[in-house]
Amino acid sequence: MNSVDWRGVIDAHSPLISAEQLSRLLDAPDVKLFDVRGTWSTPARALPEDYATGHIPGAAFLDWTEHFIAQDVAPGLADIADEDLATRSFATLGINADDLVVLYDSSSHMQAGRIWLAMRHWGFTNVRVLNGGWTHWTAQGLPVSTKPTVYAPGTFAPSLHPGLKIDLDEFLDQQDMSCVIDARGPANFAGKPEDPRTGHIPGALNVPFSAMLDLETGLFLHHAGIKATLTELAPAWNAKPLIASCGSGYAATVVLLALDQIGAFGTLFDGSFAVWKQDPTRPVAQAAPAK
Repeated sequence: MNSVDWRGVIDAHSPLISAEQLSRLLDAPDVKLFDVRGTWSTPARALPEDYATGHIPGAAFLDWTEHFIAQDVAPGLADIADEDLATRSFATLGINADDLVVLYDSSSHMQAGRIWLAMRHWGFTNVRVLNGGWTHWTAQGLPVSTKPTVYAPGTFAPSLHPGLKIDLDEFLDQQDMSCVIDARGPANFAGKPEDPRTGHIPGALNVPFSAMLDLETGLFLHHAGIKATLTELAPAWNAKPLIASCGSGYAATVVLLALDQIGAFGTLFDGSFAVWKQDPTRPVAQAAPAK
């Protein structure tokens, strides 16, 4: 049986793949599909039980706390994996240079977005995030399976693609000349007056990751909506270098996915506010919650 060539199905200029596009590629041998569902509820963890209950046919499970993330540190403070860890993740997951990798989580796109950025950081560009995630897939009545998939070991060799993410020292160097946005919800951005180490990085603007999405469908806004939302909440977004931050470097990747869709570029401050607030002498700003 001849399989569909994924290169003729996806949009080469988008970081996303639609449910309709993915449904045409489920039998393609060089398409690697990963279920990245997880939660930040205490404790932060992957959700293999959700995968076991039902997943997109052919998907393997990707534990976001084990792959492409530094180990022996809490996930909220863990950086994107170094080259050795990334090499092991690509090999264990079964990813080869000519594969198309498709990632999905429930509907937030946070876990999928983080793995998307980590793969690109290590030079793998054939990676897409399923627009709307698992929630949209099932809402469309598309196929569901309980059969687990494990891919044969992969051979992709990572090569650093600089500029996609920065650490604290780099952030401090670039902060004053950049438009810094915080992708958390308004309450976390505002902080709690009784806790002076809550709030946000001084000078950051609040662009909640959810503002990039249609809350009814879970799909990303169309290009005009993304641009209008960014202009309303962060007027300098296209006038200065843009750095995306959040709590721990996950929600910010949703904004980066939105930027990529409109041909714009942003850098992830990996670790984000969780790393920023570790030093008690580093200033923290608070604000009244948005109404």
